[in-house]
Amino acid sequence: MCGRFSQGEPSHRISDYFGAYPDDDLPDGLYNVPPTETIRMVVQREDERRLVAAQWGFRPFWAAGDRRPGAKSWINARSETAWDSSVFGRSLRGRRCIVPADAFYEWDRTTSPRQPYAIGPAAEGGMLALAGIWTPLHDEGLTAAILTTAPNELLAPIHDRMPVILDADGWEAWLDPDADLGLVAALMRPAPADQVRMWPVSTAVNRVASDGPDLLRPVETAPTLGLA
Repeated sequence: MCGRFSQGEPSHRISDYFGAYPDDDLPDGLYNVPPTETIRMVVQREDERRLVAAQWGFRPFWAAGDRRPGAKSWINARSETAWDSSVFGRSLRGRRCIVPADAFYEWDRTTSPRQPYAIGPAAEGGMLALAGIWTPLHDEGLTAAILTTAPNELLAPIHDRMPVILDADGWEAWLDPDADLGLVAALMRPAPADQVRMWPVSTAVNRVASDGPDLLRPVETAPTLGLA
């Protein structure tokens, strides 16, 4: 799964990178985004890309109006089963988005405290394009989830899932609500290991309240799981 990620870049940088026009009143960036936080995502509106705000915690259209504490939401959707899901299927077919990320975090659970790792783009200056789906909840705004898939060989030692990461060549099809669904399905695969890199970061990431670019700074750590 993808349970925490960094989206610290300013909105103008994200907009330039993805060729998207920013909405007004977008949230500030966070380097330690937790579930239910307001995030920025790229969507297609008619003939242009837009950078918009959404809550990270997908709630299907039939959940609109349910404001009970702890109302069910989903931060991730399994790409293998989302097509047939009553929760995700409708949005996967026609409401897809890109969730920009500097990196996402996973933890080595064989250590105490758990050692966090950041996984980011291999290319310097790049950003991850995490495949997502979204849904509107009338006057409650938009909600979103990140698609996951099997891990590549880099991630396999630390977790059995990873986010679907889109190549730039796949952005247009992923965002197009009328794209051929066979092509969409082909995009939901593990990213090649040489397109991402992984490095240990401070255990400060373990605290949801922690924030700031220093969270992405590499740290020295004893070798574990062959990762360090």
